Amino acid sequence: MTVTMDRPTHPAPAASVATMALARAETRRMWHSPYYWIGLFLSVALTLVWSWTRMPTWETFHENVGMASLILGAGLLLATHLAAGRDHRAGAEESIRTMPAGPSRRSLALLVTVPIAAVTGAIVYAISLLLLLPTWPVGRFNLWAALVVLVIPAIGAAVGVAVGRLLPHIAAGSLTVVALIAAIFVLLIVGQGPGGVADALFPIPLMVWDFGTSYPFGWHLLYLLGLLTLAVAAVCRPAVPKTSAVVAVVAVLAAGLSVHREAAATPDFIETEEVLQAIAPDKLDCRTEQGVRYCALPGYGGWIEHWREAVEPVAALLPANADRPSVRQIADMFDQKPMTPGYPEMIVGDTWGRIGGWAEDSKERVVRDYVAASVGLLRVEDTGVWDSCDATGQHRVVVAMWMLAQAAPGKNLTVPRVRHSQAEVDAAEMLLAKPREEVLGYLAEHWSEILDLSATGLAGIGVTITPPSAPAGAQTVPDSATAGRDRGVCP
Repeated sequence: MTVTMDRPTHPAPAASVATMALARAETRRMWHSPYYWIGLFLSVALTLVWSWTRMPTWETFHENVGMASLILGAGLLLATHLAAGRDHRAGAEESIRTMPAGPSRRSLALLVTVPIAAVTGAIVYAISLLLLLPTWPVGRFNLWAALVVLVIPAIGAAVGVAVGRLLPHIAAGSLTVVALIAAIFVLLIVGQGPGGVADALFPIPLMVWDFGTSYPFGWHLLYLLGLLTLAVAAVCRPAVPKTSAVVAVVAVLAAGLSVHREAAATPDFIETEEVLQAIAPDKLDCRTEQGVRYCALPGYGGWIEHWREAVEPVAALLPANADRPSVRQIADMFDQKPMTPGYPEMIVGDTWGRIGGWAEDSKERVVRDYVAASVGLLRVEDTGVWDSCDATGQHRVVVAMWMLAQAAPGKNLTVPRVRHSQAEVDAAEMLLAKPREEVLGYLAEHWSEILDLSATGLAGIGVTITPPSAPAGAQTVPDSATAGRDRGVCP
């Protein structure tokens, strides 16, 4: 008897089905890749470390998390390069030939790592923000700058696949990372300021020069998307040559156009008028608390509470009829014109310590400056002038020392940008030995005399130091022999 057996035949799966199955397998493998997890955790850690000491702004946060995303991109490049070169290691060529999908389809399947990389970039962004709580970035949020954190890791993943197909050897992935790092350092060295092509090519948008300075973040994102498209087209080339060729050409044109537009949009010089308009008094976020007017840059209103903690203990020492200086925030550029002519004003910058000693240092700086502004030793006109002036014999410097000791006991703060003698220190210690209420009552009665640098306003309470004999106006401007060393008598 003859038995005939028929072998069941199964149709080969469609190429798209095989590609999707391989994509799901690559997703599971990526989940177990040590390079993926090392890149993720290292990116979050670096963002947190770089943002730890200063209160975050959106600009600094995007710069920090963007730089950290380069680390994530490097880790993903190594992971996808190893995955792409898997076919050529340990004699895998023979077994790979039996698979229903060829090398082209396997390359397409590996592109699933590109959206995985983008999602991972979003995870790094979100985790970094949450770890900074309860602080939250202030300033102006820019969506295009935030999306850079998603695109850069995707570029790393796509480049890893492309290089892995071309150079499957294990060392090629590490050498590619080294080469890209070298290229980034070259861009940092060559870049000579805003508007240069090297700065435009740098993957992370550099921090704007000053508040109010425009930067074409959208064009920069388009440039990065062009690089991503080029890398993806290089992977797709064997499977869809015509489409990938068109995509590559479009990507090159888009990337070149964006870089050109970016370099042209930011001139070689700084538009100071644009910056000054952005920080004009009518653009500031102003509010009055406990008799003190605070004006923050747009988006920085959350910092006013920190300034109040430093200012209010000083303002409580001023007589009821005394002018309480306004607090105005500036960035780097400032026209040195007060918001209200003739009214005292104190300047704060666009940085603030976030935690511990850094926050305490920022607070102490404001205490010192507000005391000096309250007695007329620090004026808006002096902003940017770091030379000291001579306050020897001026009774108001004695009051400033006493106020510093009252507002920040135990801190041993000094009056900023002022020179004086031991006699003023001894006089301040004498005031500290008297009851606080007695000194406050005397200051309220003689405040205008105390602010007069040539008067003996504290004589009635026992201070006998002699004010400067020459008129202040004759000594406030140094001659050429002393310029750069001091500013003469404090005006």
